[in-house]
Amino acid sequence: MSAHMGRMARTARAEPAATLTDRIRNGESLPLPLHLALWFASLGQRFGMWLRLRRAPVKVSARVISYGNITAGGVGKTPAVIERAKREIEAGNRVAVLTRGYGAAHAREPLILQPGEADAHSAVRFGDEAALIARRAPGVWIVRSANRVAGAGAAVEKGCNVVIMDDGFQAVTLERDENILLVDATNPFGNGYLLPRGVLREPLSAMRRATEIMLTRCDQTHGNLDDIERVVRRHAPDAPIRRARHRPSGLWRLCDGGEAPLSLLRENPVRAVCAIGNPEAFLNTLRELGANIAETHCLPDHASIPDALLDAAIPTIMTEKDAMRLSTVPSAEIYALAITLEICV
Repeated sequence: MSAHMGRMARTARAEPAATLTDRIRNGESLPLPLHLALWFASLGQRFGMWLRLRRAPVKVSARVISYGNITAGGVGKTPAVIERAKREIEAGNRVAVLTRGYGAAHAREPLILQPGEADAHSAVRFGDEAALIARRAPGVWIVRSANRVAGAGAAVEKGCNVVIMDDGFQAVTLERDENILLVDATNPFGNGYLLPRGVLREPLSAMRRATEIMLTRCDQTHGNLDDIERVVRRHAPDAPIRRARHRPSGLWRLCDGGEAPLSLLRENPVRAVCAIGNPEAFLNTLRELGANIAETHCLPDHASIPDALLDAAIPTIMTEKDAMRLSTVPSAEIYALAITLEICV
């Protein structure tokens, strides 16, 4: 064992015990009564989606591009939305990103964030993902609305000719020109059950609605990507498939936005903190970078980061989405790991 690996083994703290959500996401068996209760509850999920699909979608006078997923939990949509928003802005379009504002404070909707208007309170008003999109894609409009039709209409009123719908695969009330489905290659279909017994939001047959399918985190999977594509092809034979990875592009200090080299992760013990839907993906990325992880703290999705984890005793690394929710930064040794979407095939 190398000295570096030995140091990691001595300093790494045991990760929290698996919750029921973790067990479901990992496809572990459950006691029969609990299995049956969750399975029957999933019938309601299926019926609700069936009802939504019976309604005719509404078309707006803008090109609508939807990014979504068929499973619960993080599949890497935000970097994909950022990449597409920047590309559309560079092409001369007036772009709005339409979001539901998960984790944001209650407010009258539609709520609009104009380009250049983002501040320390944007994550509270619009959600951490929207605040990150506004930071990484200057020039984009952010529209928060649970009613996607009303939100798209508000974007059109502001002169936007391209609307990118974040987490829109199940938001079928709004007609879209592109319906891009993201599939996490590290856990593409879960255990095959619908929520809440599994992680599927819809049966795999719903993939036929996709105009394109993107396999994310292809560099982190230990499975066979060709096998995943064969399953996709059975349900969406005509949709093009692209493979992508989420490439770490650097670290930035939260106190001043200054950049730091990725080598910082290996030079000293660090604390890994996250409150996202797929914490294992974040931890795997740090491990692949050779990070000397002394502490690991995985909190529920969109949870607040306790002040006790933000002291100056040890450099703290978190995701960019987590960073967006911090109203104050008590230490200069707090960094966010920047991730960029990179198309492989």
